[in-house]
Amino acid sequence: MTKSVNLYLASGIDDDKSFWVVNFTEDDDILNSSGIDLLECYRKELFGINAASEVKEAINSTLDILAFDSKFDRYQLDDSITGYSSEIPINIIEDIFDLWAYNYNNENNWKKCIGLLKFRKKIKKNNDYINIGLKGDTYEFAKKLNKLLSLNSVDLSSRLDHNNELMW
Repeated sequence: MTKSVNLYLASGIDDDKSFWVVNFTEDDDILNSSGIDLLECYRKELFGINAASEVKEAINSTLDILAFDSKFDRYQLDDSITGYSSEIPINIIEDIFDLWAYNYNNENNWKKCIGLLKFRKKIKKNNDYINIGLKGDTYEFAKKLNKLLSLNSVDLSSRLDHNNELMW
């Protein structure tokens, strides 16, 4: 039997910069379990250590894609050494966490979703033509993933290009 750990999504602060972090710990007291200053725990799921590691990797890969795509779309997110930018809305972070935590239960579906994530990581930008060949649960997952990876809710004041802003 494998050791059980808590996979969590928490917010924290480091050098006056806030961030999101996804990690796992054996402790039940998540906020005091790591060496970093965590403020609040938003999600906590019990997994075996191997499962927690796989789900954490999937969540972090998705967040890496989101951060890269936001730069590609010319949005500037604050960089944090400790975790992910707090400028990413909580609902998107929670949905990404929930999507991967939920899909881990079905091994066949998990493998398809991981394959889709790896492919999405290679192409570097959303391509709707990928969805044409998908069907069933994989198609539904791809739609959800693409929706989560389109960071539309970032404040336009953080955009790098200000060419089309109104003067008044």
